[in-house]
Amino acid sequence: MKHTFRDQVRAAINDPDLQRALDNFTEPKRDNYRQAFSSITNPSHLRQEAQITRTQTIKNLDQLLATFTRAIESNGFHVHRASNAAEANRIVIDLVRASKAKLVLKSKTMLSEEIRLNQALQEEGFEVIETDLGEFILQLRDEPPSHIIAPAIHLRKEQIADTFTEKLGMRKTTDIAEMNSVARSALREKFLTDSVGISGVNFGVAETGTISLVTNEGNGRMVTTLPRMHIALMGVERLVPTLNDLAQMLDLLPRSATGQKLTSYVALIQSPRMELDPDGPDERHLILIDNGRLALIETPLADSLNCIRCGACLDVCPVYREIGGHAYNSVYPGPIGSVISPGLFGVRQFGHLAKVSTLCGACYEVCPVGINLPDMLLHVRALYTEQAPQPAYQKWGVRMYSWLVLKSSRFLLAERFAALATTFLAKRTGWMRWLPPPFSGWTTSRYFPPFARKPFRLRFHDLVQNVSPSPPKAKIENSPPTLSPDLEMVDPVALFAQELRLLGAEFIPCDPQTVAEMVHDKILQLGGRSVLSWGAGDQTLQWVTKRLKESGIEMIDPTIARGDAELRIAEYSQLDPITIGLTGCVAGIAASGTLVVPSGEGRSQLASLLPKIHIAIIAAENIFRDLNDWFRNGALDIVRESQCVALISGPSRTSDIERTLTLGVHGPAQVLVYCVE
Repeated sequence: MKHTFRDQVRAAINDPDLQRALDNFTEPKRDNYRQAFSSITNPSHLRQEAQITRTQTIKNLDQLLATFTRAIESNGFHVHRASNAAEANRIVIDLVRASKAKLVLKSKTMLSEEIRLNQALQEEGFEVIETDLGEFILQLRDEPPSHIIAPAIHLRKEQIADTFTEKLGMRKTTDIAEMNSVARSALREKFLTDSVGISGVNFGVAETGTISLVTNEGNGRMVTTLPRMHIALMGVERLVPTLNDLAQMLDLLPRSATGQKLTSYVALIQSPRMELDPDGPDERHLILIDNGRLALIETPLADSLNCIRCGACLDVCPVYREIGGHAYNSVYPGPIGSVISPGLFGVRQFGHLAKVSTLCGACYEVCPVGINLPDMLLHVRALYTEQAPQPAYQKWGVRMYSWLVLKSSRFLLAERFAALATTFLAKRTGWMRWLPPPFSGWTTSRYFPPFARKPFRLRFHDLVQNVSPSPPKAKIENSPPTLSPDLEMVDPVALFAQELRLLGAEFIPCDPQTVAEMVHDKILQLGGRSVLSWGAGDQTLQWVTKRLKESGIEMIDPTIARGDAELRIAEYSQLDPITIGLTGCVAGIAASGTLVVPSGEGRSQLASLLPKIHIAIIAAENIFRDLNDWFRNGALDIVRESQCVALISGPSRTSDIERTLTLGVHGPAQVLVYCVE
């Protein structure tokens, strides 16, 4: 294992394509990260609060799991418990078999990678399709993900083009927009067939029995809306107590993961299709998976369960940025993977990963929930030396070092000898280019400095004498996180408009007398003769619908057949060519330019999902400053009354191919918002 790992590391470092791909990904990520957090005045306080929330959640996990299970079952979910990967796979296979579907569509979920779900399903004869673009590319190449958030960052566009040419029959091109279009077409065909949808869960809310799914491309909404059966996989630790706690996590996760204030889509899923809902799955199943998590609670690695899978620690880790994810040979790479992998899957097998670290602390600094990864890496190292066989030279080396440092006179003598020897070995540059084994492992790829002739502890007294005493630091009070001062002074509607435009959406102010005519003219300009629309809504939406009907535009309010797979798919196929969708919004979130679009009677989820253009109408009075503001003012009732609430922030998007932004992957490429004053 160790030899294989070293070979993988050397291969990664010597792979020029991988090195360029990693540089292209990690360098811009740091700028995006800083910019995303600049809109919060006190992010450190937010991290402290999030750390407390996660720590208390893990501490009270049994109680919260019981509360969550009762709530989500009362909402209509079927809840299953799996103690390990084999049990989880068996439950999924039994459910898929009972559905009579042969196709399984998956949105991105690292938990399914952990339990090797795809392989288990394929061995039973089911076709499994990854619908996230990055995961889809890797599935075509038969490769595992190399990053928690961006699975295909290790690939250049030329490699992806070769894959699409071979597997999808694409003409040879490296145009990224065209490659995305080819992938969209291939996956669209799968979405419109009878299937079971499988997703992960970013957070479960114990208070309401809600599961939340955070995505950008729209495939997550597809697999949780179109199939007759939706199966959600959730690690038992992925809970928050309340919706307010969820708002806290949603302030942190997108900023840390992708540098966004909020991802394009956050789905708050409450139940299967309700009696009057026009669409949605007839069945929803939740599988709560342990797979070693509960055992970690009683160990020094318990804080690793606080992880919200943002991947920020990978992006700043100097080791990961050089070797990528595949060299770790684990589902979870990087600093957090070097702790979680030994904790969940065994120290003897994965403990060596804790040595793949400089202990620089960068991972601790960026962790949104304050996980002290350097401390845990040291703990795993200690466990590994106890449990796994170590080379003889390491054992004797540690014993010799211990003997030296236990007596100051011996240690001082060793320092003087090391200074003399290394000065002799150093070249004129002042660096040693070669050391004898086993120290040659260092000089194989780096120079080594000679030891100082006068040890630091002998120089310390002189240094202290030359340093002036520092004045006492003023006490800094922690204050709760808020929007930046500039944004605090902005009118919510103006802020909403600004954020929407930054996302690539269009903001159109209007009034009740002009909105119907403005929407009508826009749809004619876009060439729309049919519109997929909500059938009910507020008075403003009804005026717009009436005006469109009067001009001969067909308004389609879909109600998808229950149960009958063939009829359901036929209806989807008829709706899919419609290019314009029209919906209302019950709220807007100014700080992130987010539309709150719930399901319900006369409120088709398809209208904001299937068409290439989404037109939304919102009343200015329903725009809230941020998520917390909305959650304090009516969100709870809306979530509880809806099968699903979609938080939509701009067009569908992806940057899976060389970090090049492409809009309209699975959801709309254009979003137009008419704000009625």
